[in-house]
Amino acid sequence: MTVADSFACTVTIRFDPWGYAGDDALEVLLPLPSDDGYQRILNLDAPKGQEFMDVHGHRRLIRLEHGQVATVTARIETQRLALGSYLDLPPPGSADLDEGPMTVSHPALYDLALRSLAGIANHSERISALARATADALRYQYPRDARGAATSLRRGSGDCGEYAFVFVALCRAAGIPARPVFGLITAPWMATPHAWAEAWDGDGWLPVDPNLVREGGYLGPILDTGAATRNHVGALDPYRMVLSRHTGLPWPGAVRQISSDKVEGLSLTLDGLGPVTFWHEAPHWRGKPVVPFLQMPWTVIRNPARPHFALLRRLRPWRFSIRQPSRYLPRSPFVLADIVALHPLKGVAGVVLTSLALPFLPPLAPLLQGVIWVWFGAFALGFLRGMRLMRLRSPLWSRLTAARKRNGEVK
Repeated sequence: MTVADSFACTVTIRFDPWGYAGDDALEVLLPLPSDDGYQRILNLDAPKGQEFMDVHGHRRLIRLEHGQVATVTARIETQRLALGSYLDLPPPGSADLDEGPMTVSHPALYDLALRSLAGIANHSERISALARATADALRYQYPRDARGAATSLRRGSGDCGEYAFVFVALCRAAGIPARPVFGLITAPWMATPHAWAEAWDGDGWLPVDPNLVREGGYLGPILDTGAATRNHVGALDPYRMVLSRHTGLPWPGAVRQISSDKVEGLSLTLDGLGPVTFWHEAPHWRGKPVVPFLQMPWTVIRNPARPHFALLRRLRPWRFSIRQPSRYLPRSPFVLADIVALHPLKGVAGVVLTSLALPFLPPLAPLLQGVIWVWFGAFALGFLRGMRLMRLRSPLWSRLTAARKRNGEVK
C-alpha cells in the first residue's frame, strides 16, 4: 500500500449567510490558510479586503452586499510531521499562556493537571501525560448547548474542539504554553472540519491531537498513522489544513449592540463569554468584541432573516469541498472496509442503482452481482470494526472504564 508523506489538494470554502441575514450588507471575517512549516500555500484566491496576520493566523475582513457569497479557494501542500520534528513557528507569547474564551481556568482543571503530572519532569512526557488525561476525561459527543474546557470536563464529553480546549487549559494550568488549532482534515477518504492543539516543549512546537489519542485505534489508520499516543503527540499526518489558532480573536468589524436573537443550532453558552449566537454577534471578552474561534467565516447579523426565508441556504451556510490530485491507498487493507462503512449512503445508492440496472444488463449481471456482494462484505466488516469507535463514544462504556480505573483494574 502507498503511504503519503506529502499531500497536495485544492480546498474551496463557501460562505452564504443570507438564509440567516436580511441586512443590506455584512462584514465577514474569513480565515485564510498561511505557510507555517507544515503547510505551504501554493495559490490563494479570496475576495479582497482588510488583511490581518498575527499569532492567530491569516484573516481578511470583507464586505458582502446582500445576496453575494464569499468563496475562498486555496491550493495547499502539506507534509507528514515525524516524531521528533517541530513546527516551524515563532516561540510562544503571552497569548499561549493566558486563559482565553473556551479555556478559562477552573479548579477542576488545575486538579486534573496536578494529578496527571505527578512525578513527571520531562517536558515532552508532561505534554503526553496531559494529552492522555484529556483523552481519558472525555468521550466524543457534539456539544449542542454549551462549550468550553471547564464545561466539557464537568460533563465528560465534547467534540474535537472540546478535546483541544481541555488539553490547552490543562497545559496552561501546568505552565506549559499551548493553543487550540482550527482547520480541516483533507484526507482522500475523510474530509471534515477538525480541531487539535499545539504545545511548547521548551525547544519547539509539537502538534497534539487529544481526540485521536483516544480514538486513534480507529481513526489513525484512516489518516495513515498508528493507534499509539506517540502518533498523535509530536507527530502529525499529512492531511490537515490550518485555518486559525487560539480563541477569542479580535473582531475587527464595526462594534454594534450585541444581538439578543437566539437561533436553534447556533446559540450556545460559552465558558468565558456566556450565551452567544454564532454569526449574529461578536461577544465581549475583557471589554473587547471577539470571535470565539475562527474555523467557519464569521459575521455579525443585525437584521435576522425570517425563518421561512431561503430554507436551503439556512441548512448549510458554510461548506467546503476538496479536490485531490490522487487517492493514496490506506496503509492497512482493513481500512478500505472502514472507508466503505464511513460512506454508507454513497455505497447504498450505488448498490440500489446497480441492482435496478441488473435486469437490463444480462451479460454483466454476474460481475455486477459479485461487486454488490463484495461491497456488502466490506460494509459488514467495516461496521464491525467501527463498533470500537462506537464503544469509545458510549456513555456506559466510559462509566465502566472509569470505575475499573478507580478499582485499579485499568492503568
